[in-house]
Amino acid sequence: METKKVIERNAEGEFVLTAYGEFLSYFHAHIQLFGSIVSQKKISPKEQEALKGKIRSYIVGNIQKTDHFFDQLPQFAQFLGMNTQDLSAYMNRNFLGTLNKVKTKLIEQESAAEQNPKKKKFGRITDEIIEGLGFMLPKGHRFEQEEGFLYLVDLATGKKTEALGIAEVAREGAKAAVAEAKPVAVPVRKGPEIPILKEILSKYGDVFVGTPIVLKKEELEEDDIPIQTNSNEILSDVDDLNFDGGFAFEEDSPAPVEEPVVIAFSRYMEQVNKVRAYQKAGQLEEYKRWVSTLPVEENALVQLQSFLLKESKGEVVDWTGVLSQLNGRIGLSDPRLRKVLELGRDFFRIRSQLESSWNRARTASPAVSELVKRAWPHILKVMDEYPDMGQLKLKMDQLLSRIPDVSQRKIVSDLFFSPVLSLRKN
Repeated sequence: METKKVIERNAEGEFVLTAYGEFLSYFHAHIQLFGSIVSQKKISPKEQEALKGKIRSYIVGNIQKTDHFFDQLPQFAQFLGMNTQDLSAYMNRNFLGTLNKVKTKLIEQESAAEQNPKKKKFGRITDEIIEGLGFMLPKGHRFEQEEGFLYLVDLATGKKTEALGIAEVAREGAKAAVAEAKPVAVPVRKGPEIPILKEILSKYGDVFVGTPIVLKKEELEEDDIPIQTNSNEILSDVDDLNFDGGFAFEEDSPAPVEEPVVIAFSRYMEQVNKVRAYQKAGQLEEYKRWVSTLPVEENALVQLQSFLLKESKGEVVDWTGVLSQLNGRIGLSDPRLRKVLELGRDFFRIRSQLESSWNRARTASPAVSELVKRAWPHILKVMDEYPDMGQLKLKMDQLLSRIPDVSQRKIVSDLFFSPVLSLRKN
């Protein structure tokens, strides 16, 4: 049975991936990245494996070319319990780096296998004998020994053939068998096109063998969502896809969805102002006591602000170390801390933009300054809709409609809302 080629030599004699190898590398890269997200979920190992299996099954049944991975991103996000935009951003940060490393590993593995082919294994000794001889004995013959010579005897005629002619007899028997065999009609392929992975597996079975591809931890890109590798989640070849009951995607209860970090922007601004008040008064102990009374995620958000300020000034922040220390102090998991950090970054940028606009408004005309003072609490409430930009814009339009003067309405929009919308787009 012919094996699907993963690599080939180019004009310069170097090993490169075939079209099938390219597709396989995309498959492995997506499985690796999706698997790392699943591993972060607060569900049992059994549930994690079930979710990974569901995603693999869906890929096999629905992905026929590399472009389809991008097209199916919303479905993958649903499986993973993520916002599509968040998953897209995660893939944009990690995919190319992971894909290149998978390609390198795949070429290394396949080229090594090609240069050092493994000895073929046989299930039965008779199979090994036939493989070694290159032919099978024709039906109705047997070996007999006479006066030290080995003969092949035709049981029907009694004709004896010396050992040197055995192969010729076998060939003649094979020709006769072919001549007697009735031609079999070639089946016509009907129905819809079979997905490429289904077709490969049905055609080649389990012939895709080789050393599993494992990306070492130091080879992976560091990112705000860590990619984990372990012995149970490795990049193996297509024969790793063994599903009971076929490849069809089965509808069952969805995996638990991790709740997003929910902190209102107006609440965040209250905490920022309180921290400033403690700093101004030099009340360090009072500040510590106050922080300890906050809900754990708000506690983390407050403590991350000083590091976000350093980051905004261009200073290098060891986020891995910061989050590790914070985890030890308040007990919030690393994935959850990173979600708080992501929200904190967004809030920091929005606050910086709003405060800059506030300062500009104070130096404008008295009418604009007074208008902004009256609108400020309402502006903060509108920002509570973040990150739901559709709802935020709706509330924004409602607030602006309450300003009768068209020119003043435009000033407020230009100062506060347009910059925030542009921040989200970036």
